[in-house]
Amino acid sequence: MNYSKLIIIVEGQTEEEFVNQSLRPWLNQKGIYDIRAIKIRTSSSVKGGNANYQKFKNEILRLLNQQKDVLITSFFDFFRLPTSFPGYDEMQRVLNVEHKITILETSMGEDINSERFVPYIQLHEFESLLFTKIHGFKSLPQLHASQIADLNAIIESYPNPELINNNPSTSPSKRILKIYPSYEKVLHGNYILLENTFEAILLKCPRFSNWINILLSILE
Repeated sequence: MNYSKLIIIVEGQTEEEFVNQSLRPWLNQKGIYDIRAIKIRTSSSVKGGNANYQKFKNEILRLLNQQKDVLITSFFDFFRLPTSFPGYDEMQRVLNVEHKITILETSMGEDINSERFVPYIQLHEFESLLFTKIHGFKSLPQLHASQIADLNAIIESYPNPELINNNPSTSPSKRILKIYPSYEKVLHGNYILLENTFEAILLKCPRFSNWINILLSILE
């Protein structure tokens, strides 16, 4: 089937900006041009947040019914994912975090039940992608040498950035805030990624890279 459009359902403004500033230009270079991010807000807060599954499902089904030649995918963080997502109870019974996410993605796919939907959940959260290289962090204003060293120590402590754990006090975003309290997700997050380049993310983040390759295999 030929698809005329890729829609990416995201949970917040940072992810929306990531699609617009990094993912879309990269896909444009691959000859894929009609790419749109849709943010699903879960509260009155303009900051977005983890998506309630029913809102997510309703939006997916609406888009699938409206447009027959659209491919839809998700881009949500595993960190603090709501318990309303299908497969959540089953996921709690396994220990390996990648197995947990596979259960959630498979359950989402089965629930939506469309070949035009590709489920994806980020391990563990958006900020893990920032730890591909120290280069991007160095562009932060008033960042001291000791802070650079602390951030680099995190990068060197994990085989790949996606494995930085999701404990509420040691998740990627919390680690950044502890070292650099001025960090603002929307303002700084995508700037760091742009400095590091999209190719660096693909090289260092295997689950993310696999997602992109799946989209390419369908769209190209």
